[in-house]
Amino acid sequence: MEKSFEFAENVIGFMVHEEIDREKMKDILSEIEERIKVVTPVCIYIEDETDEGISMGGFLKAVEFHFSHSNDLDKLAVVSNSKMLKNAMELKDLVVPANVKSFEKGERMQAMNWLME
Repeated sequence: MEKSFEFAENVIGFMVHEEIDREKMKDILSEIEERIKVVTPVCIYIEDETDEGISMGGFLKAVEFHFSHSNDLDKLAVVSNSKMLKNAMELKDLVVPANVKSFEKGERMQAMNWLME
């Protein structure tokens, strides 16, 4: 299981240690749904610690979730050196309007600051 944390009531973060496949994305989205019950909109921080990226199933699950919760989500910061994950999140931004920004691993503090702006 990934580590999750919060650094503000409306910000939830995930440190992922494996490829973000459909099942992993379901776990992440379940935690986000729980947070949305408390506060909305939320900002999301995802750090891919292994650079394995996201599977097509994980990507489609994220897009599906965004369609059904578009008013509940504010910003998504993706911290990864995986070009595949960053490209997938930018593609998601084209498919579903979202405020998504990608950061290199060395830029994690910039990612957190961007979420708090």
